[in-house]
Amino acid sequence: MLFHFQNLSKFSNIHHFVSTRKNGVSITPYEGLNLGFGTEDSPENVVQNRKILAEEAKIPLENWCVPQQTHSINVITVGTSDKGKGVFSKETAIQDTDALITNQKGIALLVQSADCVCSLYYDPIKQVIGACHAGWRGTVGKLPQKVILQMQKEFGCNPKDILVGIGACISPKMYEVGQDVVDAVEQAFGTREKYLSWNDNSRKYHFHLHEAHRQQLSQVGIQENHLEFIQECTYEHSELFFSARRDKNKTGRFGAGIMLT
Repeated sequence: MLFHFQNLSKFSNIHHFVSTRKNGVSITPYEGLNLGFGTEDSPENVVQNRKILAEEAKIPLENWCVPQQTHSINVITVGTSDKGKGVFSKETAIQDTDALITNQKGIALLVQSADCVCSLYYDPIKQVIGACHAGWRGTVGKLPQKVILQMQKEFGCNPKDILVGIGACISPKMYEVGQDVVDAVEQAFGTREKYLSWNDNSRKYHFHLHEAHRQQLSQVGIQENHLEFIQECTYEHSELFFSARRDKNKTGRFGAGIMLT
């Protein structure tokens, strides 16, 4: 089972998806379609799951490009020579980056998550795509903004043309955070308003990852009607998504991918 964004599905010259844990060969606690080499699941299972996903998404596995994510704020521009990197082992992945962009056809950008936000980017005018993974560190580090700015710098994209699909993540209801995150949010955005809400039950602040993406993308010119969100909470929908918070890090990874055809 795959999710697709309506705003991206209007275009016949891109393939995209957000995967779930449905199907797949991995067993508990990675049960289903675990895509992550960074887990303790067997690499053979991960490769088999990726093959299953490649077939369902109609994107050949040898066309994928998978970064070794580190909660960085690094954006890398990739080309056709990067096809296959990170597909069959994490050693071959593009190191220390959480966002990829390209204007080359036939290279599928894949990012992975288990509560963090995976977002996909497409400029139909300049024919440029991007994929980004951002948890709280990447979000307060404004990595989604950096993707847009890099698309502008490298390929002359106009933010008003760029469409963004923002994947499922942990919801504010379930995402309580400590003082370190509260401080980082205030430093990055200058306010708690819209980004954090106090919860009397947990006696903690709760972080709004989706809203933090919405706000920072709008600040660099992304149009509100070009943003689309998958609203399901990864923590609450255990039948659909892996969740590091829910499963105390003993869990798999789902992914989001996009390719120009």
